[in-house]
Amino acid sequence: MFGYVKVDRANLLGKEYDTYKSIYCALCRELGKEYSVFARFILSYDCTFYAMLVMSVAENDPSFYSARCRFNPLKKCAYAKTDTKALSLAAALSVSSAYYKLRDNLIDSPWYKRIGYRMIQPFFASWRRKCEKKYPRIVEILRTMLDEQIKAEKDPDCHLDMAADPTAKMLAAMCGMIPDEVKLRTREDPEKVKRILSAFGYFFGRWIYLIDAADDYEDDIRHGNFNAFALGDKRGDIAGYLIPTLNHCLSEALLSYGLLEKGIFDSIIMNVLTSSCVNIQHEIADKYQEKTITE
Repeated sequence: MFGYVKVDRANLLGKEYDTYKSIYCALCRELGKEYSVFARFILSYDCTFYAMLVMSVAENDPSFYSARCRFNPLKKCAYAKTDTKALSLAAALSVSSAYYKLRDNLIDSPWYKRIGYRMIQPFFASWRRKCEKKYPRIVEILRTMLDEQIKAEKDPDCHLDMAADPTAKMLAAMCGMIPDEVKLRTREDPEKVKRILSAFGYFFGRWIYLIDAADDYEDDIRHGNFNAFALGDKRGDIAGYLIPTLNHCLSEALLSYGLLEKGIFDSIIMNVLTSSCVNIQHEIADKYQEKTITE
């Protein structure tokens, strides 16, 4: 994914950060176990959040244990242990999204960067094949996202909402499949929970795409790459458009999340949605507002 979905550590209790870190470290271990030691290098905050969301709605809370870190044997880490598929699903999302992100980079990047990407592509392809055997649905969701993204970017009538839609639908599908993969803590109709999670995923996915496009705007313009904020009447109008749009996405995601029965990670998830994401979007928007003032 993109790397913007992380906690605001300054506004977390120490025990909450330790809990979050235990999921992060557990996902690192899961990537190594299911794919390869090198797959640990694609560990991301985004997929850690997805694992935490799955654990939050699952019937049984995880337990925690201490063990040596594989990268630093002198250090002991806390690890989350769950009897659900949360970590396995997050690992599958990690390797699939990394593979299709690499595919996207091969399309958008200059020739000298594509050489490096082609050298590592066999590793990513191998992980993707392993993932497809275990979770063909996840691979299909990510493949559809890339195909729709390429199609949207080539459309002469493409607009910002059209460009953001594939990522939004991808995360909607990934969140919507959770009730099919784990037993839920709530006694609500699983189809209702699926609709709620899909709505959450759609608006949060849209937020992720737009914040990434805004952050990459200047680099994309410099290198002639596609950027949703360079389309039509939105061209360059990041300062005036970004914050209201992102606030709408976050508010809709929060409304959907509020309908779910919460687990032990509720305060950490709320920290991500109401503190970290807000800080990130203001940080990115501020640089364009400052640029507008100076101009």
